[in-house]
Amino acid sequence: MVALTVKSSHIHTQQVKRSFSSASNSYDEHAVLQREIGDRLIAHLDFTRLEPKRILDIGCGTGYFTRLLRGKFRKADITGLDLSEPMVATTRRGHGRRLPWHGRHHHATGNAVSLPFKSGCFDLVCSNLAMQWVPDPALMLREMRRVLAPGGLILFSTFGRRTLIELRQALAEIDRDNAGHVLPFPDVMSLGDAVTKLAVETPVTDADLFTLTYPDTISLVRELKGLGASAAAIRGRKNGLYGRALIRQLDEKYREKYAGEDGRVSATFEALYAQAWYKEEGFEHRDGMIPIKVEGDLNINGI
Repeated sequence: MVALTVKSSHIHTQQVKRSFSSASNSYDEHAVLQREIGDRLIAHLDFTRLEPKRILDIGCGTGYFTRLLRGKFRKADITGLDLSEPMVATTRRGHGRRLPWHGRHHHATGNAVSLPFKSGCFDLVCSNLAMQWVPDPALMLREMRRVLAPGGLILFSTFGRRTLIELRQALAEIDRDNAGHVLPFPDVMSLGDAVTKLAVETPVTDADLFTLTYPDTISLVRELKGLGASAAAIRGRKNGLYGRALIRQLDEKYREKYAGEDGRVSATFEALYAQAWYKEEGFEHRDGMIPIKVEGDLNINGI
């Protein structure tokens, strides 16, 4: 099992910020999978009766998921937060004209492990594919729970253990040390374990597996860079990790195992989803208790 927590020394937060800032103009061109996962994430809300008044979207990026939230909850006040100022600016520009019956849009720049909001101020706390770039995902989860209001819901997605497994294996065949330069992603069980350590109830996790194809390996690498997934954001990487010499070796190794009859190469992406409802602090371990809401008056005479 892969632990959820990624060592803080493994992620270079300032480089993550620079990488995504430089990718703000190219992100939407490459983010087909990210949009699909966002569509599937928001579909989880079709099965809830939540009517939030205040919503937080952590790692809002260029604002695609923020706009999905607006389409579903027109009256809610929605805050989009991202580590990157250019990403936040792109989200702000992407909002259409606010109609009188729509809630307000708010925007903030900040770190997911130290949210700039007071405790208990959001009814719905969301994040679509941001957690894998956080130095301490468990701390991000605790912050999401901290800002959650009573009766509220946490809903998020992140990439899972099988993501880019082909790239990791091809890099390792060239040099075993190279495998460490693809982010270590959690599996669905470790993600679920991390969520249940919070003061939450009825947690649910599930997963989707995607296989994408590319004309060649360099197209895959370019797409990852276009999304801001720069290897420079991973501490301790070798200089020139994606230099020309390595790209040639990588393309050769990748094609040997992962090219189809049409010559295109495949890459696996695993999306993990999780949601959990607010539970009062101090009752984290009272499992097996089912909350029951009684409608109307309850007459206990004669019992």
